[in-house]
Amino acid sequence: MENQDIAALMTQYLELKTQAANLEADKRKLVQEAMPPEVRQRVEEIEAEFAGKGEQAEAALAELEEKIKDAVVSARSNVAVDGMKASFYAGRVTWDSKGLEDAMSTNPQVAEAIAQYKKQGKDYASFTFPKA
Repeated sequence: MENQDIAALMTQYLELKTQAANLEADKRKLVQEAMPPEVRQRVEEIEAEFAGKGEQAEAALAELEEKIKDAVVSARSNVAVDGMKASFYAGRVTWDSKGLEDAMSTNPQVAEAIAQYKKQGKDYASFTFPKA
């Protein structure tokens, strides 16, 4: 597939994403219009009552999550309770690929010794959406 074909697919993707966002906005507007004023007033009161509470709970959860992770890493073991499991994973070992490639290109003995251990993962793509 050529770059221009990929660009066309990406443009189609962005158009569909915009349509989905517009549908959601239209739905919210219609729901608001369908509510009697007293219901809208009560919903606003409820929103005000709960404002900030969710964020506080999320912050407390994030802090506790970090404490648990630190403890699991210190203990170097998995811990489970009913409804949750914290798993320990040893840090991943990585190598300086460019340095090894340079060493292999300048030293045939190094190349012969380590070439058999070279593995290359599958190519992949990811999306980013720059802020407009």
